[in-house]
Amino acid sequence: MFICLDGVDGAGKTTQARMLFQRFQKQNQPAELVADPGTTQIGKAIRHILLDTDAPITAAAQMLLFSAARAELADYIRQRLAENITIICDRWLLSTLVYQADVNGVDEQLIFDIFRATACQVPDIYVVLDVEPETAYSRVTARPHQDRYERRCLEHFKTLRQHYTERAVNLGALLPDVQLFDMYFLRAEKSAESLHEDIYTLCQQHVFSRRSQ
Repeated sequence: MFICLDGVDGAGKTTQARMLFQRFQKQNQPAELVADPGTTQIGKAIRHILLDTDAPITAAAQMLLFSAARAELADYIRQRLAENITIICDRWLLSTLVYQADVNGVDEQLIFDIFRATACQVPDIYVVLDVEPETAYSRVTARPHQDRYERRCLEHFKTLRQHYTERAVNLGALLPDVQLFDMYFLRAEKSAESLHEDIYTLCQQHVFSRRSQ
């Protein structure tokens, strides 16, 4: 099973991904936590370029680097899924569409074409966490370190939230030639423990529905 948690910075993706991974570990269910970009050797190097430096980088180069990292990670994910290991991923295609197409103006069709040609792996469960922009902004600015994408003004967070909302509704329709996946849009203002229970329940429901088919 391939599970992805996505959403605006400060929505709680990383926290929820870690909690879900720990839940599976306690149940002795083989699972692995991965990040997009990241995890693979190439992915980690690209993540450093994109997030940990302030060196100027064009919108096209950003998109291509994210896509390259995802191509490596998708191959790794397929290998682990073949070993019956549950994959929990922090971000996936939706983030690239929001940040690179909607915000940076990169051609949407180009992003989809590259995804189909180089990765073409979609989660079985895609959970988008939604939070008020003011909440997300306060969480991010309270961190001791912010990456280049997190160092944005409140208005930027409002724009991101709008794009995530629109994309989450339409992503499945935009990938008609890719296998079906379950998309969920969850409000994330509640406690981390309560939100975790909601996400875990969705995972259990997915497993049950697949077994009954």
